[in-house]
Amino acid sequence: MTLVARRWLLAATIVVSGVALDQLTKRIADAKLRSVQIVSVVEGFFELRYSRNTGAFFSLGESVPDGPRRVGFVVLTLAAIGLMAHLYRKAGESQRLLRWALVLLCTGAIGNLIDRVLYGEVIDFLHLHVREVFHWATFNVADIYIAGGLVLLVWDLVRAPRGKAKEPA
Repeated sequence: MTLVARRWLLAATIVVSGVALDQLTKRIADAKLRSVQIVSVVEGFFELRYSRNTGAFFSLGESVPDGPRRVGFVVLTLAAIGLMAHLYRKAGESQRLLRWALVLLCTGAIGNLIDRVLYGEVIDFLHLHVREVFHWATFNVADIYIAGGLVLLVWDLVRAPRGKAKEPA
């Protein structure tokens, strides 16, 4: 098996297992948390809080009517997944961090896309807070993959070697 084929196989394995984990945890949350809504895991810091998000990150776009919102999110997500696959294919040997970032981003995008296609909304159930002082948005496993991919992408951009500055003429 070639190096490129092994990379694609590893990427596909991570995406499939990550999407499966995301979907499994969402189904468990839907079955176990819907009726109780909130379960404290670490008092004053972490809880399982069932919610359905019709918008994107931080409920962005939730005020758009259902039909256009659903179609828009699906089209944009499919375009983003296609772009990420293209960038993954084009990534050079030295761009390992970029490839990992793209795999994680793609995993999260597919996990949330499945919910949007099936239900028109995404199940969220993980909630971090500091007592009543600070509350983070409720999120899910797909969002963790997306956040991890963004961290790696930013890290890759920050550590990328800079080209030599041109000397003034």
